[in-house]
Amino acid sequence: MNGAEGFPSRLCAEHRAIEALLRQLDRITTRRGTDDEALRLLDALRRLLEPHLAAEEDHLYPLARRALPNGEALADAAVHTHTAIRRLLDRADDGRLTPTERRHAMSVLVVVVRSHLRGEEEQLFPALRVGGAPEDLRRCERRMREARAPRAGGPVWGLPPGAGAIAALRDGVSGHRTSGDRHSP
Repeated sequence: MNGAEGFPSRLCAEHRAIEALLRQLDRITTRRGTDDEALRLLDALRRLLEPHLAAEEDHLYPLARRALPNGEALADAAVHTHTAIRRLLDRADDGRLTPTERRHAMSVLVVVVRSHLRGEEEQLFPALRVGGAPEDLRRCERRMREARAPRAGGPVWGLPPGAGAIAALRDGVSGHRTSGDRHSP
């Protein structure tokens, strides 16, 4: 990355992978897909979102708080939305839901996640590109990359941006599981 123009490439790649899963969830909610399909996709979405949200909270939002005049408010609002997303994921994944209730919960989740991604890409990222020091932006990007470096027994985050997300999407759609999953048949 050269200066601010490429920032935050990793997060944008992850946003594209998350959006691909959201489109799959949309199809299930509109065509009344099976509950097993819904649970597989929710699991794949959770596997993408959890490290993504954590990276934003650990690296991106502290940068926003320091670099932007309204960074404190932006970061607080984003963290609040992350909490809502986690609750919505749990709600949609609740085994006590009927298929109709699950589809409704998934629809709400999709709207909230899309709105959050759009807000970051249209407001936060451009503001950081303009207001953040290039070295701070490079450091943030590097720290997010290092936070996802391969660990023994953990996900392989050292792949090119989005590669792990693409594998998670593929696995979620195909039903293939690479880790312990309570939804496997």
